[in-house]
Amino acid sequence: MLLIRPVAAGDLDDLLALAAAAGPGMTNLPADRAFLERKIAASEASFACSVERPGEETYCFVAEDLDRGRVVGTCAIIATVGLTRPFWSYLIVRLAHTSQELDRYETVDVLQLVNEYRGASEVASLFLAPAYRRDHNGRFLSRSRFLFMGQFATRFADTVMAEMRGVHEPDGRTPFWEGLGRHFFDMEFRSADRLSSLGKYQFIADLMPKYPIYIRLLPRDAQAVIGQPHPDTRPAYELLLREGFRFEGCVDIFDAGPTIHGPRDQLRAVRDSRVCELARVLDTPPAGPRHMLGTTGLAHYRACAAPLAWLPDGRIAVDAATAAALAVDAGDRLRIVEL
Repeated sequence: MLLIRPVAAGDLDDLLALAAAAGPGMTNLPADRAFLERKIAASEASFACSVERPGEETYCFVAEDLDRGRVVGTCAIIATVGLTRPFWSYLIVRLAHTSQELDRYETVDVLQLVNEYRGASEVASLFLAPAYRRDHNGRFLSRSRFLFMGQFATRFADTVMAEMRGVHEPDGRTPFWEGLGRHFFDMEFRSADRLSSLGKYQFIADLMPKYPIYIRLLPRDAQAVIGQPHPDTRPAYELLLREGFRFEGCVDIFDAGPTIHGPRDQLRAVRDSRVCELARVLDTPPAGPRHMLGTTGLAHYRACAAPLAWLPDGRIAVDAATAAALAVDAGDRLRIVEL
């Protein structure tokens, strides 16, 4: 069974291994020990603090294989972005050019630098070890963030966004970067991405082109990847679209991967989840579809995916293994939604 829980200091080595396996383009999950130590500390502080409105909190989670006692996945929620420093994106804007003399009307697409998501919450750092990409584990890991948001909605903004990793070729070449970014930054994609992942953003403001970029002037391979997710990222991208996110033309400034967003309260796992009382703990797993189940307290938060039984009075029953994983007993309340 996989258990979703807040990251802890003892997870550092496992988290570092996951970050190394994730490869380039995972800006919020660099394989940097000092950075990950700070990320864990920031997450622990975020879970411990009282919040009246979302600020700079970061909630980092890990997926633990309870049978093996090791961390095999991670994900995170950033309460707000773009407040203390811009969250730069390119927005695809369509311009119209008309010539009355030639009786011609042309439309052209440009990339405009914007801080479109100022104040939005971001879901980030999603990565699951390849051996565990089965049995809907990836769906559970991704959607568990929205179960958490549903329970603690006041900690998050009304809009939730996600940056999806863009196209990188097997040899590490990034077509969009080679076609555009390199001309302004004079460095490899990995170097720029690493600086950004370590929180060094000033170079972006200093060196990014301030005027719109005409897309048709870029190399064809750079044009072709604008708004396209990396093949390994496409399942996560499509899952978020089904969850209620949408793509409206914003792309990452480095690899042109799509940036998508949706209203928090209309995301499926937020909208459809509800809190139920656990009435009974069963000796064996009940028949029926798997649900995501999350505890309702912030301290020692836990979530897992398991089948449950509905009782006539609207309460639920789960098996002993599920109750033990969540550290709950009869009379406790759980937020649930079908997986």
